[in-house]
Amino acid sequence: MAYLGLTDAARRNLVSRAKRHDKHSRFPAFWGPNYDWVPDQDHGGVLLKGLQSLLLQTDGRKIYLLPAWPRDWDCDFKLHAPLQTVITGKVQGGRLTELNVTPPERRTDVILSVE
Repeated sequence: MAYLGLTDAARRNLVSRAKRHDKHSRFPAFWGPNYDWVPDQDHGGVLLKGLQSLLLQTDGRKIYLLPAWPRDWDCDFKLHAPLQTVITGKVQGGRLTELNVTPPERRTDVILSVE
């Protein structure tokens, strides 16, 4: 959904899946049972990948920042992109308020989806 730019659907799906847990487990981030065991680590990994795809997507050298990030969600982030690139930033009130790209020459490859 995030890769299709369906921000609202991606948000609903991510939040819904994050709220699910095994009611017999004490720790709320134990998903399952699904196919074989509890906790099911695959669901946590997919949640993390889904969250990251809301924040950052890449295509070759291009880095798309905040392509499907909900405008009413604030966050601080530090993400690793291809070519040994690290991107840190802050989103507040639907705006990117801080951005740091390392190495600095990769900044020209960053395409912002919000102002």
